[in-house]
Amino acid sequence: MKKILTILAFLILSKIALADVIYFPYEYSLISYSLEVTYSLEKITKPSWSTVLWGGAGLVGSIFYWNHPTMGLEIAAEKRYYFKPELFRHFFLSGYLGTAFMTEFKFIADLGIVPGIKMNYKAQLNEKAVLEPYISLSLPVTYDLTSSSMYVPFPVVTVGIRFGICNLTRKIRDDLGP
Repeated sequence: MKKILTILAFLILSKIALADVIYFPYEYSLISYSLEVTYSLEKITKPSWSTVLWGGAGLVGSIFYWNHPTMGLEIAAEKRYYFKPELFRHFFLSGYLGTAFMTEFKFIADLGIVPGIKMNYKAQLNEKAVLEPYISLSLPVTYDLTSSSMYVPFPVVTVGIRFGICNLTRKIRDDLGP
């Protein structure tokens, strides 16, 4: 609980907004939308908990710049807590840390490191395909490659949906022996 409060305090005290792991590379966007395609490796670590490594591509825009979305590539690590023990689908909370490259193919080329928290829903479409709508709160720290400038982070809320392939490892190791 102390870690969550520390992260939330840090998010509230910052001054510029962008988005999720893929983010909107303009200052003060505050609320963003995101559409993503991902591939993930999810390993169950204990009942209700999993660790996920994922990568993908997506489209991000802001409600203030609705018609000017940017595109990006992303990779991240995520820790998930599922509300229905041992199902590993439906609603879950997660914390993540990722990095992204964002561009609109004309004037913007940004690199970002993005920590955040999410409330997700994981719909299992078949054995591997998933659909995950989410709401996230993130804090992108970005570097503009075109102007060589770094932006001060500011929290942003992102409403998004991700479609992906998920390889879930269901084995939980009970012992630490050889």
